[in-house]
Amino acid sequence: MTKKKPASSSATRWMKFYPRDWIGDSELRTCSLAARGLWIDMLCLMDSASPRGHLKLGRKRIDPPTLAGLTNTPAGKVEKLLDELRKKGVFSVTTHGTIYCRKMVAERKRSANGAKLAAIRWSKDTENEKENRLRNAGRMTPESRIQNKQEPYNSRLVAVRAKRHHQPANDPPDFSNEPVQISEALSRTRILKH
Repeated sequence: MTKKKPASSSATRWMKFYPRDWIGDSELRTCSLAARGLWIDMLCLMDSASPRGHLKLGRKRIDPPTLAGLTNTPAGKVEKLLDELRKKGVFSVTTHGTIYCRKMVAERKRSANGAKLAAIRWSKDTENEKENRLRNAGRMTPESRIQNKQEPYNSRLVAVRAKRHHQPANDPPDFSNEPVQISEALSRTRILKH
């Protein structure tokens, strides 16, 4: 029996795809069907590249003959389709000659900025948590002070109910001393014995 290898991060990652953007991109719409097909294959390759959005395999940029091999298309055809996509302004090229998708690069930057901001926000919350508790303690009702403690919900609920019934928090309310009132309908009901 062989063990399954864990899937790589690029195999489990998904890519955002907006059909309205694909259909509504005027530069891409003016390209041939073959060029659009090559572009979607390039997008899939760029999604798993490092850095994301650049047409690379590992650290090396993908040149037209390599792209032809990856897409199973003749090299001459790939060069013509790349030229068509370039003339229409579908992709951009870095100063080093690497093709990249502007939208993917922008999404990567936004995601990285969002992650940084979230980390800053949550680190501030943990630093100021004790200070906020002390500041807000004077404004709280007895019930909310109980809820503010780091106790499970059920124990807080029992404590609040016990306070209402003037009983200790660990004992449930005792109603055994209260008289039972039988309704008229219940007194007319026959009790069957088995």
